[in-house]
Amino acid sequence: MARQKTPPSTIALEVSPRAAKMLVATTSPFRIQRVNASTLPEQAEDPVTALRALLDAQPVGARQVGLLFGREAFSLRTLELPSVDPKEIASMLDLQLGKLTPYPRAEILSGWSLVGSFREGYTRVLLAVARKTLIEGVLQLLKAKGLTPQWVGVSTEGIESWWSVVAPQGAAAPSGELTTLIDVDFASTDCTVLSNGRLLFSHSIAIGHDQLAASEPARLRWVGELVRLPRILLHEEIKGRIGRGVLTGVTEGLETLVEQLTSQWGVAVEIKDSLAPFAPPPAVKQSAQVTRASYTALAGVLASGAPRRIDLIPKEARVTQALQARSKHLARLAVSLGVLLVLAGVLYLERILILRHYLTQLEQRLAQVEQVSRQVVQRQEAMYSIRSWLAPSYSALEVFRAVAMSADPEITVTQISFKNNEPVTIRGTARTYPAAFAFLDRLKQQGTFANVSTRSLPKSKGAGVSGASFEIVCDLPASS
Repeated sequence: MARQKTPPSTIALEVSPRAAKMLVATTSPFRIQRVNASTLPEQAEDPVTALRALLDAQPVGARQVGLLFGREAFSLRTLELPSVDPKEIASMLDLQLGKLTPYPRAEILSGWSLVGSFREGYTRVLLAVARKTLIEGVLQLLKAKGLTPQWVGVSTEGIESWWSVVAPQGAAAPSGELTTLIDVDFASTDCTVLSNGRLLFSHSIAIGHDQLAASEPARLRWVGELVRLPRILLHEEIKGRIGRGVLTGVTEGLETLVEQLTSQWGVAVEIKDSLAPFAPPPAVKQSAQVTRASYTALAGVLASGAPRRIDLIPKEARVTQALQARSKHLARLAVSLGVLLVLAGVLYLERILILRHYLTQLEQRLAQVEQVSRQVVQRQEAMYSIRSWLAPSYSALEVFRAVAMSADPEITVTQISFKNNEPVTIRGTARTYPAAFAFLDRLKQQGTFANVSTRSLPKSKGAGVSGASFEIVCDLPASS
């Protein structure tokens, strides 16, 4: 019985100031194999330290990974620009970056995605801005661990992808109603506002499950931040009202807060387990509970398989990756060409040896039949000569017979001459000119000769003497 091939695993990492998370899954079909996280105490905020601890505890070997950064590590802004041309939008954003962040342009990385057009001639975009040192520090650590990031994105976009996978299929939400996803992580909460499944706005709260479980003031501030969310949407000129609320991530012990939020919003807020729709193994469920971290964004990114709209890999790293990939392809091509050249050389040498072997055999056989072939050629030449003489069209007797049958008492033939492949020459005398021409006509009628012609008919030999000399040239027909 043939063994079934195990689908390849895909690894995605998520890094935030106090936590680093890993999710390992197969994508076809999607199945979560392993989750794990490394967290830091509240007084320590260093994403590189958290990621290093995670990779030391959960080594993954040299391979490619996907990388997400937590929402709190970014500045996400929704902007409405007076253009619908992507090239013009990119130019406008490039000019606006200096005004939207207090850091110099050389110290930041940015990415953006289209949200949609809500009025004619204008386009709303979601702009992500982060410190370059944060991303470059993480990338350097991954490089030291032998890992290459295929893409670098924002966790908010992963939450949007998660909702596109787990949202109930059916009719679209009523016009003007917004869906709010509240993803509670270890040390932060990401509020994502969607319009018909499309990311419209994002708001980060620097309070996570670690603070919610330990401090009542933190719980009050957390509820207060969420209660202010509808006013924030109005301030950002986002039209619509919250028509649905979903709480996911680390939700243990948050039922009372959900009831308070429901009463404040006037909208039912449901609690969803972020991993339950993917039917993870019991070991995965237990690991997620122990680490008290949200894997919503990581699961959404890998389950959807959609490309990242906001990709924040630095241009230098992207160029380096492209050069490395090209160098690998060139190395593989060089090895392949080397192997082909070696095979070609071996085949060429083998062909030479075979041809030399055949040549030796042919020389031996030619030496054996050389004398016999000479005798055969000599016999063929002799047979050809005999055949040419015996053939009626070349036979001397046939020539004499044709001349004799054409002659009459008035014709005297004095000479008949011919050689192989040359015309027959007939010389003689006739008593009269008409007799000579009659003889010429009879030769033509015999069928033995071709192209019968006379070369000369001299005048009479003397006074009172009649007659003429003649010389007739006849071609013999080609032998069959």
